[in-house]
Amino acid sequence: MVAATEKQRHILQAEIREGRGSRQSQALRAGGKVPAVIYGLKGGTVAVTLDAPRAEIAIHSGAHLVDVSVNGQVEHVLIKDVQYDHLQRTIEHVDLLRIDPNQRVKVKIPLDFRGTPKGTKQGGILEVQIAEVEMEVLPLEIPDVLRVNVENLDMHEILHAKDIPLPAGTKLLHPADQIIAQVRTVKEEVAVVATEAAATEPEVIGKKAEEDAEAPAAGAPAAAASKAPAKK
Repeated sequence: MVAATEKQRHILQAEIREGRGSRQSQALRAGGKVPAVIYGLKGGTVAVTLDAPRAEIAIHSGAHLVDVSVNGQVEHVLIKDVQYDHLQRTIEHVDLLRIDPNQRVKVKIPLDFRGTPKGTKQGGILEVQIAEVEMEVLPLEIPDVLRVNVENLDMHEILHAKDIPLPAGTKLLHPADQIIAQVRTVKEEVAVVATEAAATEPEVIGKKAEEDAEAPAAGAPAAAASKAPAKK
């Protein structure tokens, strides 16, 4: 699916933000605003505030491109980074990058796995290694998702980065042989978990043995734990 057209993009109203600092940012968020910056190209960096509800709708819709109106002037920007609070619920800050429609940008696109792998009929499970990929693409051609059909994946077969179908004119920024997903048996999954758990055991055992070696033997005289002073 190709990115929304100019008429379909979210339009956010922004106001110039004069002050800086955590206190002002907290006050803005309490008043239903979100601090943001617009940067890139030749426009310099501009600190602004966005309406929190509208910004959340645009961001949570999965949109990459939005239009921001600042003092009546519309800027076409890419949502470059979103910072959340420690609970990952409230948006605290947004970075917006000005875009040139003719210049490629780097974006991360989620993968949408479609179909049931053939290997699952033999008791296998689909193990996803990477749920999103990074790619270079023209701003107005950014896809919402990349759909990947995994129906033909048989037992022990692997889906590599080179197997992902890409829209024309885009470039995937991953090694061609990078594993994206694979069909494995349940027994293999259990073995991997057991191996990972066992790998941590030697550290615990070694630490315990070291502590036992340093501790004085049970029932030994207190004087034996320390060296007696030499006689003159």
